[in-house]
Amino acid sequence: MNTTDIPLGHWFAVLTQRYYTQILHRMKVYDLDRWFVVLVAIAESDGHMSQQELSQQLMIDKVSMVRALDMLGAKGYVERVNCPDDRRKHHIRLLPKARPVVKAIKKAYVEVNALTLGSMSERSRSTFLRELQQMLERMPTDGMRPAKLTYTKKLPK
Repeated sequence: MNTTDIPLGHWFAVLTQRYYTQILHRMKVYDLDRWFVVLVAIAESDGHMSQQELSQQLMIDKVSMVRALDMLGAKGYVERVNCPDDRRKHHIRLLPKARPVVKAIKKAYVEVNALTLGSMSERSRSTFLRELQQMLERMPTDGMRPAKLTYTKKLPK
């Protein structure tokens, strides 16, 4: 099969699996194997974002966001805090236990991004990331049932 005949989704899936494996390898000392980007976004929001706002910012469906926050909360990384302006709304706050983990996640992202992008110039990187964003915008999933993703990869030793 000619590589140009292979669907783009296949290449993204392979790249995603390899990227995720590299991140897991760097994070193996922590009790966390997913939702890294959620934890970083919570840290950067400084406790001023609701779960709905996080869901929208990260393009994660609401049900998955609830699961992510439940898991991160059960591990002692985050807590839901009542919003002073709206009792129905909760802001998500980072707990002290999460600070070194967030630092490690950010370090892992820098390392794996550098590995993935290799010798691409800053200009090429910016163009590539802009093109990726445009691809996402061309692929709306509004009203569609999200594809089920399962984590089958064991943590590397």
